[in-house]
Amino acid sequence: MPKRLKLIIILLTAILEASPASYGRQLLDRVVAVVNDEAITQSELDIILRPLYEEYRRHYEGSELLKAVAEARQRILSQLIEDRLVYQEAKLREVEVEPTRIDQDLEQFKAQFENQEIYEQALQEQGISETELRERLKRQAMIRYLHDSEIRSKIVISPTDLQNYYQKNIAQFSEEPKLKIRSITIKKSFDAREKGIMDEKAVEKIKSLRAQIIKGEDFDALAKANSEDTRAQQGGLSDWIRRGDMIAAIDDVIFKLNPGDVSEMIETPMGYHIFRIEEKQEGFKKTFDQVRDEIKMMIYQEQFRKRFDEWLTELKKKAYISIR
Repeated sequence: MPKRLKLIIILLTAILEASPASYGRQLLDRVVAVVNDEAITQSELDIILRPLYEEYRRHYEGSELLKAVAEARQRILSQLIEDRLVYQEAKLREVEVEPTRIDQDLEQFKAQFENQEIYEQALQEQGISETELRERLKRQAMIRYLHDSEIRSKIVISPTDLQNYYQKNIAQFSEEPKLKIRSITIKKSFDAREKGIMDEKAVEKIKSLRAQIIKGEDFDALAKANSEDTRAQQGGLSDWIRRGDMIAAIDDVIFKLNPGDVSEMIETPMGYHIFRIEEKQEGFKKTFDQVRDEIKMMIYQEQFRKRFDEWLTELKKKAYISIR
């Protein structure tokens, strides 16, 4: 998503409902959800969806476009409902936010724009003032305060938690060996494949091609001119491959070779093949110390989401929510 679009969406999310005047307009707008005594309107959704829709139109069409927009609409509506619930709870608890905190948040928000002119232009395009933006930033700060006090402050991650996660998800921090190869394939005749016998003509051709490569002739050109597999037009060049991407008879040979090596002829039920190793990356496993911080963040995010969902469920039990 282009940076400009991201900034506009951030702005729209930040200023949505900031203006008291918007409540008067709700009488003329379709209500899509009610959270206790506050309505969420179609126009509020449309404000955020509109730039997303324009972006989606560049990548999707027809039913795929409709599906992507519908999913985005549902995500945005769910987020608006969650924010409304938490904000209402913050008001009930009479959460206070220092003006200096709002000043800091406003400066951080402005920093997302290239300069003051672009920032002011974005506000003007959306028809809101900086005073209205400050009000929304205050609301967000109140929401963050409850997130901190009800969720973040209660998350505890022990060294044992980190070690257990590492051991249970070791494959996540490992990389199998992988290769980029060039290949030439000469297929067996139909009769040879049916009878499971050698195709002497095909064998003779593949061996001749290998001999030419060993003498220094261009593998790329020979593959384009002679190979009978799907990579022929790319000079036999593959993307990165790992064990299991090819059949075992081929894997057993090519993963023992080094860059620049040319394999002996390999026979498969389809035909005869030769390979040259273009690039090779050895497998590795990250140590616990290398991924400690990464694991901590993963566990933190899991616990935050779990605790937040549980807390939000309790808020919803006490609330009136209607989606229309």
